[in-house]
Amino acid sequence: MDYNEAYGQALRFLNVRFLSEGELRKKLKNKDIDTPIIEEVIVQLKEERFIDDMRLAYDVYHYFAKKEQYGHVYICQRLKHRMLPIPENLEKIDEYAVAKKILTKKFSQLPEDPRKIARFLQYRGFSLNIISDILGNRS
Repeated sequence: MDYNEAYGQALRFLNVRFLSEGELRKKLKNKDIDTPIIEEVIVQLKEERFIDDMRLAYDVYHYFAKKEQYGHVYICQRLKHRMLPIPENLEKIDEYAVAKKILTKKFSQLPEDPRKIARFLQYRGFSLNIISDILGNRS
């Protein structure tokens, strides 16, 4: 596949959803495009601002934060899964408030077994400090 075909394929991938540089590299590699051509395409797409990993990382973080269903750890794992950097100067979510909110939404009455609450929050990426604060303050 030549440069123009590879560039067109990359645009088709990006037309479906924004991709990180790593995700796009992987998809182009799966189409059996040579590495030097992939490099040229990536450089061109960065110049045209079709690829901007930092901007995408902020957008993905804010998307999950806005859902108010996940903790910081979960969101960071999602970023890593998409091969995105974790922005340093993020305005982190108020994990305590989010954890309280999803617990009241999930359980009409908090379970007696604190392990069930801890597991639920841990699977959603809340830190152990937040979980222990929630368990310490439950009524």
